[in-house]
Amino acid sequence: MPLRLYADTNTGRFGGLRGRLWFMALLAVICTLLLATSTISASIVAFRKAQAGAESMRQFTAIFDAANLISAERGPANSLMTASDAKRAEELLKWRGFVTSTDVALAVLERRDIPNPMIDVVRVRLAAARALIEAIGQKPRHSRRYEEIRAAIGAMFDARDSYRRIIEWQSGEILRRDSDLAAIVLQGIALTDLREYAGRLGSYLIAPMAAGIALTPQDIAASNAARGRLLEVWDLIGPRSALPVSDPIRLKCQEADDTFMRQGLALIDEQMALGKRNGQFSLDGVGLTQRYVALMQPLGELRNIYLTEIAGQFETAEREALVGLYRNGLTTAVLLMLVLGLVAAVQVYILRPLLRGAQAVIALADERPANLGSAPGEVQEIRRLYGAIGILSQRLGERALLTRQLEILATTDGLTGLLNRRALEDRVAAMAVDGARYLILLDIDHFKSINDRYGHPFGDTVLRAIAELMRQFVGSSGSLARFGGEEFALLLESGSLAEAACVARKLRKAIENCPLEGPDGEMLTVTASFGVAGGARLAWSEIVVQTDAALYRAKDAGRNRVRVFRAPV
Repeated sequence: MPLRLYADTNTGRFGGLRGRLWFMALLAVICTLLLATSTISASIVAFRKAQAGAESMRQFTAIFDAANLISAERGPANSLMTASDAKRAEELLKWRGFVTSTDVALAVLERRDIPNPMIDVVRVRLAAARALIEAIGQKPRHSRRYEEIRAAIGAMFDARDSYRRIIEWQSGEILRRDSDLAAIVLQGIALTDLREYAGRLGSYLIAPMAAGIALTPQDIAASNAARGRLLEVWDLIGPRSALPVSDPIRLKCQEADDTFMRQGLALIDEQMALGKRNGQFSLDGVGLTQRYVALMQPLGELRNIYLTEIAGQFETAEREALVGLYRNGLTTAVLLMLVLGLVAAVQVYILRPLLRGAQAVIALADERPANLGSAPGEVQEIRRLYGAIGILSQRLGERALLTRQLEILATTDGLTGLLNRRALEDRVAAMAVDGARYLILLDIDHFKSINDRYGHPFGDTVLRAIAELMRQFVGSSGSLARFGGEEFALLLESGSLAEAACVARKLRKAIENCPLEGPDGEMLTVTASFGVAGGARLAWSEIVVQTDAALYRAKDAGRNRVRVFRAPV
């Protein structure tokens, strides 16, 4: 509402009570704004600092995530280079999945303010290392040589070492903005180095294992150096460290100490001792990688807990600063409204109720509660208006309830309570087109025979039991739907095709191990056939066709089994 001053031309003063009230209000507003400017300015500075800190931690976390993926890529690479000819294709697929994850993480960094030349250097060295790894993986097992495997592993080390420049650059940027974050930055780097040097200890054994030769002096020296660096870092951040940590970090440190620092290093020492004598290792490269990576898991979890806690602290500070900014702004607004309210008191009994009525109508239009209540001094016409709005609110509420019921009926299978096929396809349509999606279709084996023998009511019982078992098995990790008849669908929005196949196999076993009591008291074992397909950048219709084809393969192969769609080479 614009402020107007009405002057009395006869007296030279503001004429009338209205003019004087507006003049006093103007003075009060000016004083309030001056006071608020000082308070809000300080809040804005605090919020911007907290926001910058939170964004720095988010970027720092993204950088460490990419570093961890580069380190983790060596595991499947080692398995590929030492895999038997029969396992070569499977290990190649796993390795390429890790490669994709690393490339996605680097692409995320490109969208931030990290200099592209640094990322390009890492990409070039990664490409060189991957070319060596893939070339080795394509060779028969007997023709892979120690020198080329060691060169490929060394190339992966070079790629990871080149990435360290990005970590150092980001650390410098954070410390340039806030030198108080030095301890946090150093701990984050130490935790990432811990995972890296632990991984290198295992990698130094891979080339001798693959070649079936004794450890060379170079391998032994490199392993000892990595172990020394690992122990230095562990003394800094491990359970005997003097640094203050939270209970989750302390517990995870203890777990890492028990699992990796004892069992993991013992495994390395055992293989090193065998390799030094005659090169007759007790494990092959794939077996060592699987056992060692599992023992390293607490190290990665420790790093993730630490980064999550630190990011959470900065995000909390950001939220608190934002709340403080809002609070000061709200306080200022309230003060201004009080001042203006004192001046406009004569208009409140008509204008404000009408505005409340208008807001209530808008709220009803937005399907929000009207929240109208009586207030002292309301005139009869306002009470009638509020009564009419209350009736409208009641009618709209009844209509909204009916609409929700109709939506449930339209999207839910009435027998099993699962989504129906249309609802599942609507959910797929809302997903990112280029995201990974995996579909599991299962069809109850011999369901027609069950209906014919026990009757349709028991057939419905079987469908409900299978639906409930799937609901308990899957939980919130996927979307369940009845696809039609005795066919059910499970949509997974993350993971890999191998993981989806693993879920299908576990679900098949769970169904088989859960017999149902028939109407005659006989325990009936129900089985199902499964088809699995999916991937990134695949059309939904193509995924459905592929999954259906895999399902028919499972049925043709004798039912009660899982088949995964494999694209023809």
